Amino acid sequence: MTPLAGCAAAPSTGGAPSVAGQPGGPTIAIGVATDEPGMGLFHDGAYSGFEVDVARYVAGKLGYASKQIIFRQARPSDRAAMLADGTVDMVLAGYAMTDANEAEADFAGPYLTVSQDLLVRASDATAIRSVADMAGRTACVVVDGAAGAALKTAAPAVRIQERDTYPQCVTALIVGEADAIAADDAILSGLAAAKGHGYLTLVGDRYGAVDYGIAVKDGDSQLAARLDTALRDMSADGTRARLLAGLQAETGYRTDGA
Repeated sequence: MTPLAGCAAAPSTGGAPSVAGQPGGPTIAIGVATDEPGMGLFHDGAYSGFEVDVARYVAGKLGYASKQIIFRQARPSDRAAMLADGTVDMVLAGYAMTDANEAEADFAGPYLTVSQDLLVRASDATAIRSVADMAGRTACVVVDGAAGAALKTAAPAVRIQERDTYPQCVTALIVGEADAIAADDAILSGLAAAKGHGYLTLVGDRYGAVDYGIAVKDGDSQLAARLDTALRDMSADGTRARLLAGLQAETGYRTDGA
């Protein structure tokens, strides 16, 4: 097998763990989330989640076996730099296809459309029923994500508190340092399901719909076009519907057209 044009032929270095085992032949490095149950999670030495499965599918369409995929943790604050310096060849980690993001990367897709929402303690569900109820309250968001700005637009009087990771936001919410977590509803559904026992719940007041796309290095339109073809195949052969059904079963998340 020859290396994919525009993709790394050897594992890239980075701060996140790679898949177990030694890959044979050329490899492809893919940035994914590692702290989002249902979407992208690294747990007990393995990667799982809807976006991880989409990554495996499109990599397979490009000619890579599972053992040739190197997963890397990609946070909102570093995913553009990881693409630019070659640490990863593509990113599937809630990367929205906005004008600002398209100025720093090329995109294929979308593969999922999400809306933003709020996650609150179940005990506060009667007090926080909408985005408007966040006036004067504190919302935790992940650094460099889009949720903080979108919520501030929808509720100007909200206080924004930034954390590096979603688990840190969950902790802040549970201990009372924050009144809600603001993020995309697909992510929040996974966080709520992982907590279990109905302790956390989504408000259900959706706002700020965005499309998730597969990001590649800025200027690599050839790879983006090949990934677009792979995503069309994923819809046509029923894989996307199957993966979305699995996401719904795991987290309760449902998207229109699932």
